[in-house]
Amino acid sequence: MIRRIFVTGLLLALTGCATTPRVNYDADPAANFASYRSYSWASINVPQGMNPLLFQRVKASIDTALAARGYSQADPGEFAIGFTLGARDRVEVTDFGPYATYYRPWGGWAGWGGYRNVDVRNVTDGTLTVDIYDTGTKQPVWHGTATQEVSRKSPDQATIDKAVTAVLANFPPPIKPN
Repeated sequence: MIRRIFVTGLLLALTGCATTPRVNYDADPAANFASYRSYSWASINVPQGMNPLLFQRVKASIDTALAARGYSQADPGEFAIGFTLGARDRVEVTDFGPYATYYRPWGGWAGWGGYRNVDVRNVTDGTLTVDIYDTGTKQPVWHGTATQEVSRKSPDQATIDKAVTAVLANFPPPIKPN
């Protein structure tokens, strides 16, 4: 019973972690992000091998997120934006330790340490990478990634929006005091 509660709790915790993207970003400290009001797309072509429908969904989600922050699309904009999608498979091994205990009603806890409870599963991590370039200097000024566990089926719009919102939460980067 205790083992079942532990495993159920662990699975719920892992499920919660899988739905929250891991986000990283980097920014050029010399870039003047306050001057940016408009953007354009670095490329409008679907990368080779990418699902064109998924490309359009991510692009639309980025457009919506930038509009919500007050940026408008222009040709050319003050910054150009591009994105890539990637997936990486990995094997996740969880060793719950030896199944060493059981309860004896006549004498407390006892056990046998010869059995180990190991869980092995294949996991696919999807990564959305967003890059922003200053159109005047043609230099990169911001790079962000959001990575989370995904299924092999095409993601729904809510999942795409969540990843886009997570990665763009750090754009523009916070102003650091001098």
